[in-house]
Amino acid sequence: MTEHLFTSIKELALTLEISRTTLYKRAKSAGIELTGTYTDEQMDLLRGVQSSEQSEHIYEHGEHENEQDWTVLREQLTVKDQQIKELHEQLKQTQKLVDQAQQLQLKTQLQLEEKQEKILLLESENKEESKVGFWRRLFGG
Repeated sequence: MTEHLFTSIKELALTLEISRTTLYKRAKSAGIELTGTYTDEQMDLLRGVQSSEQSEHIYEHGEHENEQDWTVLREQLTVKDQQIKELHEQLKQTQKLVDQAQQLQLKTQLQLEEKQEKILLLESENKEESKVGFWRRLFGG
């Protein structure tokens, strides 16, 4: 087993041809401390290369985990579908209420305009009566 010695993280990242960010992430996920001295196995892990033993181990245990993952994902998807359905119904109800509110507002606006027209008509009639002179109002005519 060969030991590889690096004086800096930057030098290690350049050697592995990966970014320093990727290097830190891979080291963290593999549980490797970035001390400056690394084994061939650690170098492969940091490169992102898995040994055949690791691949077989992951494959054997991964099948069972994948089934569990798929089951969990299906359950989550079912829940999300139900939530979407409920939200869609709420949206339909909200749209119906908005339509009703708009119709009510339009009706109220029309009634208000009608009342304003009546008020203007009455005010104009009152102005015409007030234009009649004092003596005419007093004696008629």
